[in-house]
Amino acid sequence: MQAHTMSPSISSQPVSDATVVPRVGVAVFVLNEKGHVLIGRRTGSHGAGTLALPGGHLELHESFYDCAARETFEETGLVLEPPQSQAQSELLVPSPPSLHAHLGPQSPSQPILASTALSPSPFDSASPSAAAASKPLDDLVPRIPPTPLQFLTAQNSVRMKDYGEKGNGKHYVTIFMKASVRYDPENPVAQAQIMEPSKCLGWCWIPVSYLFRAAHRQQELQLLQLAAASEGRSLPVSIDKLLEAESLAQALQEADETDPVSSFGSPTTTGPMGSSIRRPSVASPPHANGHQDVQSAQEILAWAEADDFARGAPLFQPLVNVIIDHPGLQLA
Repeated sequence: MQAHTMSPSISSQPVSDATVVPRVGVAVFVLNEKGHVLIGRRTGSHGAGTLALPGGHLELHESFYDCAARETFEETGLVLEPPQSQAQSELLVPSPPSLHAHLGPQSPSQPILASTALSPSPFDSASPSAAAASKPLDDLVPRIPPTPLQFLTAQNSVRMKDYGEKGNGKHYVTIFMKASVRYDPENPVAQAQIMEPSKCLGWCWIPVSYLFRAAHRQQELQLLQLAAASEGRSLPVSIDKLLEAESLAQALQEADETDPVSSFGSPTTTGPMGSSIRRPSVASPPHANGHQDVQSAQEILAWAEADDFARGAPLFQPLVNVIIDHPGLQLA
């Protein structure tokens, strides 16, 4: 009887290779006290040079919640709000305490995912108007209510390729979660740390509207690239360069103070991408509410900081896919 052998192209590759079998990743929309989302610049691995959420591979026997909490802490040092409840099936096979050892000062008997008492709410103020005079501007804008760790959706991303990569690409199923940073009264402003410099070059809090606009901008460029390829043509430069050029053009437009219509304060930015997501405006009429004035100014600053951090870098493809495929995605 003739023995059957596996194809060398498959047997020679480890089962952890995403070009051979689908891999499962978990990504987390981490929200800070302002409702902004944390993104980092990837390096040293698949998707190097792109902007992505905290996250990583799902480990053996690990729940989505445990993976989200572990990866976020390992990469940023941030602890997430615990979920309001766990799936009934997970109550039958609880995670061992060793999975929560990365939480450091928090007792393993009271892991982040346990139903423990929450820290005092930052927006439970008896008389906000009386305290407003002694607070800095950042504190004049109300903090958003905490978002417990929860499942959002799953995204199937096939044939993902890094720039210049040959072959059929990688196949990832990404589990998207969301949660706000657990409130710490001693450190009320969430600050992400670069815990794994070989994997991430830096972190930045960006407005949700900025993230959505960037995803739509990138997707339309990809469609343009695909249309050109179907006609036997190619774009003169890579998508990375196109995004960088558009970001520079936008910055120059915003710096032009001689034209109040085309400056940074245009009500809606519709560049070559055709995105209709509104950009915060400095030309907007003043609000009667001082809190709204401060919030608008902070949003403008947040967009500028996001531009400076991104510098035209593309988003990690699964992040683009989930935003495009789920237009009603609710983060805050």
